[in-house]
Amino acid sequence: MRNVWLIALSLAGASLAFGQLETDTITIQASRSVNLAPDQVSFYVSVTADPTSSLDQIVAALSGSGITASNLSSLYGANDNRGSLQWSFTLATPLTKMNATIASLIALEQSMVKYSSGMSLTFQVQGAYVSPEAYQSQSCSTRDLVGDAQAQAQNVAAAAGFAVGPIIKISDGSSATIPAYVPNGVFSVGLASVLLGYTTTPSGCSLEVKFKLLRY
Repeated sequence: MRNVWLIALSLAGASLAFGQLETDTITIQASRSVNLAPDQVSFYVSVTADPTSSLDQIVAALSGSGITASNLSSLYGANDNRGSLQWSFTLATPLTKMNATIASLIALEQSMVKYSSGMSLTFQVQGAYVSPEAYQSQSCSTRDLVGDAQAQAQNVAAAAGFAVGPIIKISDGSSATIPAYVPNGVFSVGLASVLLGYTTTPSGCSLEVKFKLLRY
């Protein structure tokens, strides 16, 4: 659902607008916001293995999970090559495939224990977030923003006895940013808990429009 908010009617904004009336111009900033629902979920996966294991061996043990060497985020272990090493990975997956990913990771965890591979696996859900692709797909209509600005300009100008004339200048506004992810719950409680309490992420865009004012 789109919500429209226009910056011009605050006390400071009104003073600025009427100050512009004296120069026969008025500048309005029109903004629109849109709420985006999360479409991606981030997993933290940790594998503990003996110090002789290589990255290729760890990735091979995670076959079927979607994890590759590029997902490696950190490596911890003793400097003497005697203790175990902990390989940590981050994995992003579509929210619609969250349950399937959880099932895959649980199967790998149980397999490592069953076959005494010398490895152990733990994982958790880091959080749900809006993907860059989903964010970029939300485009704002310049025509709609100009229409919003024109309607606001007409209200302000009419109060001072002016009429709104042609557009003199249009400037791009700024777009809101979105967080990388929002932490929610852990794997054992499933999809519902990851989304529990989640509020849609606000984003949007704005446009600054300068109009010529006409005297009656």
